[in-house]
Amino acid sequence: MSNPLTTPQFVPPLRSMTELYNVVHQRPFSILFANYSWALGIVGGLALIWAINAWRGNRERVEHRFTLPLVAALIIGGFVNILAEVEQPGRLIYGYYLGWFTWDTAIIKYGIILLPLFLVLAWWLSFQSMPRERLAAEIGRLSSPWRELADFFTLWSRFYSVFDSPFFARVVLVVMAFLGLFGPLYSAVFLMNEHGVPVWNSPAEALLFLASGIGAAATMMLAIVPLLGWLASGTWIAPRAHHRWTAVIAFALCGLVWYGWMWWIGRFGTEEELRAANLFMGPYAEQIFWNWTFAGLIVPIVALITPLGRSVLAQAAACIGAMWGSYAARIGIVLGGEAINRSGAGYYAFHTNFAAFWYSGVSLLLVGGFLAALLAATPRPSATSGKA
Repeated sequence: MSNPLTTPQFVPPLRSMTELYNVVHQRPFSILFANYSWALGIVGGLALIWAINAWRGNRERVEHRFTLPLVAALIIGGFVNILAEVEQPGRLIYGYYLGWFTWDTAIIKYGIILLPLFLVLAWWLSFQSMPRERLAAEIGRLSSPWRELADFFTLWSRFYSVFDSPFFARVVLVVMAFLGLFGPLYSAVFLMNEHGVPVWNSPAEALLFLASGIGAAATMMLAIVPLLGWLASGTWIAPRAHHRWTAVIAFALCGLVWYGWMWWIGRFGTEEELRAANLFMGPYAEQIFWNWTFAGLIVPIVALITPLGRSVLAQAAACIGAMWGSYAARIGIVLGGEAINRSGAGYYAFHTNFAAFWYSGVSLLLVGGFLAALLAATPRPSATSGKA
């Protein structure tokens, strides 16, 4: 059933022969795609916000200290889903020296270079963001060979600081901002380059993935990053208030792009795009509304723009809703695009297999484990007001 606000015109149904032919085609992507798209989207938003704050000289706040360990842990967890989705990790290895000649303009050949670089840079800057004197004191009290091992894993950060050189620091921050943009856009461009699914070949999903990643990251700056600081130091330090409005603007943009996209498809889209819009506004409408529009957009916006938005509980509710909604949006776009064009078995034929749950659980364990390890390696700061 069409929604007159988005698809006012008649949408021709699928022809039975096409339906029979497509039954044998499996969906090319599973929820693992949404997993790493969600992780990289939030990672990109966190990196962008961190780089902008560091560029402006805000390096004494809790956000500066505890954002990048979260970034590094999420990238590691996202990698598990990428490798599991590809199913042949050797393809990534061959891509380093063969991809430039055989993959043409495929986004994956840039991903296998830039995403590991993103991880190394986030890992290194996690230790560069710590006070050098306290880091040196923590490592210096270790006995050999543990001291040498600690120096290796921290990339000898106790002996120097990238922020001592303003020029070099700005170069590093520009690179971090670029990688922060690449993270959310990577999976969107991946979908845009897929053939046979017209609804994916739109820049709207790139805007959605970027804006939802920034919005979720801003709410994590309000709720998760101060929590990490409290776990490491025992002191709760309130984040900056401007993260609230960053999140609100990002979520408002998400709503505008999503419903504007559906409206545009309903009036100017191809036949295949109209069928996809009919799915989003028909059989999938209830799931999309409650998981994406309500939980992911309305709840965070209302929680943050009201006077209660300064409270920890409201910010936590906004963070939970934003994380769930940004994930649901990716699930909806991936499964909705596949439902007709790639899998004629029907709208409801998708079933999550055990492997997808298994790798999702492994990635969550890796995120928690590496984050705990990085927090354990953090020197305990003195309890000060506003400093970390």
